[in-house]
Amino acid sequence: MSGQIIDVKKDSPFSLSATNILRLALLVWVGLSFVAIHFYNVGQVGNSMEWKNGEVSISAGSHPAMLLWGAVAIALFILLMVKEPNAVVEGVPTRTRRIFAFVIDFWFSFLTLSAIGALLPLALEAVRTGHFEWHFHRNYSVNTGGVSTAWIPVFMGLMVLYFAFPLTRGRQTVGCSIMRLRVNPPFGDRGRFTLTAALKRRFYAFFGLSSMLTRNWDRDGQGRTWYDRETECTVVLVSDQ
Repeated sequence: MSGQIIDVKKDSPFSLSATNILRLALLVWVGLSFVAIHFYNVGQVGNSMEWKNGEVSISAGSHPAMLLWGAVAIALFILLMVKEPNAVVEGVPTRTRRIFAFVIDFWFSFLTLSAIGALLPLALEAVRTGHFEWHFHRNYSVNTGGVSTAWIPVFMGLMVLYFAFPLTRGRQTVGCSIMRLRVNPPFGDRGRFTLTAALKRRFYAFFGLSSMLTRNWDRDGQGRTWYDRETECTVVLVSDQ
């Protein structure tokens, strides 16, 4: 009885490109963040400081599982930045798809930076008290409070760079990769943004998405919103070949 050789071609539904595998890995890893938070009952991830009626409330927290999640998340992000994109334009994305991409990006960047960044106040608290805890909360300030406060603008700056840096590389953010979106600059669908243009784009995009409930998107024939036209960009839906 002769055997048969099964040839799985590239266009077979059972074959996956490197881009699809990376997209699937990103999707699974974002989903696992919710599983880890619930399974390990993580509680607070990150640090906070609140002043009210002359009193201060300071807290910080993280978890080994979240540190592991953050480390793998950074590795996947780096892989996304170095991999050459091979997607082709498929059409105009819906508003819902674009909103989901932004929500995924915000969660991914916020959780990664919070989980790892919380180590700074936790370490300072360990030096002060003589023992390390994965979470602390106190209602008084100490001399090390200024260091924790200084982390806030650094944290915000890193979040902005998370959104802007992929544009300077001609790459997608995690949310755009999962939702199959690509932001094309004014000078071509394969070009890269300058850092100034990328920062401008992110500022207008964040303002536009955060005001989506109070402003009409007013999309034109290319699916461009008012902030797309303001930055001369086009957001397209892509597919892999």
